[in-house]
Amino acid sequence: MSDIEQLRQEIQKQRELLDQQQRRLEELERQTLAQAERLEKQSVQVAEVEKTARSKSGNLAPGVTLYGILDGGVEHLNNIGENKDSDTRFVSVTGTLPSRLGLRVKKEFGEGYQALATLEAGFNFDDGSQGQGGRLFGRQLFAGIATPKFGTFTIGRQYSMLLPALVASDMLSPNIYSLSSLDFYLPNARYDNSLAWKGKFNKLSLGAAYSFGRDVIGGTPGSGTCAGETSDLDQSTACQGWSTMIRYDDSNFGLAAAIDELNGGTGATAFAPGGAAPILFDSEDDTDRRINAGGYYKLGNGKLGLGWLGRRIDTRSGDVDVDAFYVTGSYKFGAFTLDGGIHKIDQEDIDGIDRDAMLYVLRGMYNLHEGLDIYAQLGHVANDDDAAYQVSLGGGATAPPAGESQTGVMTGMRFMF
Repeated sequence: MSDIEQLRQEIQKQRELLDQQQRRLEELERQTLAQAERLEKQSVQVAEVEKTARSKSGNLAPGVTLYGILDGGVEHLNNIGENKDSDTRFVSVTGTLPSRLGLRVKKEFGEGYQALATLEAGFNFDDGSQGQGGRLFGRQLFAGIATPKFGTFTIGRQYSMLLPALVASDMLSPNIYSLSSLDFYLPNARYDNSLAWKGKFNKLSLGAAYSFGRDVIGGTPGSGTCAGETSDLDQSTACQGWSTMIRYDDSNFGLAAAIDELNGGTGATAFAPGGAAPILFDSEDDTDRRINAGGYYKLGNGKLGLGWLGRRIDTRSGDVDVDAFYVTGSYKFGAFTLDGGIHKIDQEDIDGIDRDAMLYVLRGMYNLHEGLDIYAQLGHVANDDDAAYQVSLGGGATAPPAGESQTGVMTGMRFMF
């Protein structure tokens, strides 16, 4: 082989090596571009997650959540007052849920421990005025510690334990037409100056609350104020309140019971709707006790609840006995939910007059978007001869004449965030 042929072969080998190197460089370049694209997608996903987290926390600091409900609409009522007037109005207090704005704070410390606080303001949706007697944070204002084994301990203004038991079986309260129409305390069952404990142990929930002075400013219709915490040793338990709760929740059913008791004191009255006048409730020996027992059962997209709410007012002026029975139900069809309830109340006043009634409620709600619902509902109260229960919790004195029925219809919107 001549020198020229050897040189040609050598040149050909070098070309092949250069081609191999070029292909390797091109493959590395493709891999680098693919890796860059993956990293870019991951960075976009991380940014989206961070954006979602910020939006859910109200763009606040970690552990701080801003939340709220705006709920209202237009209502028509008939048979109002002795003249049996009708009224069409924008409701002020509630539609399906009372309007509110709140902050929820949680901060981890130690292993499994949390410092927590809630500041929740209630307001009237029609004009923006404050609810709960004009309190700044009238719905809830408390701070506390959550432990990994022994439950949560809180202090401040907070709910009676009657409510977490009641909502297990009553799927309507505090709807504008609901059991709360027959007992105005139910949507206002809160304590000032209170200590509370709640614990969840697998399927069992327990709770207890105690107040040294349950209502400094007022807020429950017809009940005055009851500040308590007096230096008068003869009235050491005046205006105090306490409640306990037990609740069991399984996958398809649940049971709950609670007791709530209020003591009388200076400035207080006890009010039982239905046409009776408020009762003087100014002694520490006066008591207003409610007992609730109920349960629920789930079947597919449906849920059925039933329960009993008993009340006894013991005062120096006399006693009032109340028994309320209710059946509520709910069924979900895709984005549409239909629910309603039948309620019966039997009330015997101090003067021996029976003020009994039946309340019927039907409500339909359609979910337009996450947190946004529109609804329409109907409420009808049928009063016995001496009873004058009003059907609506929408604000104001709108009771019919004694013995007359009343119907309310409402359409509205609810936005939750």
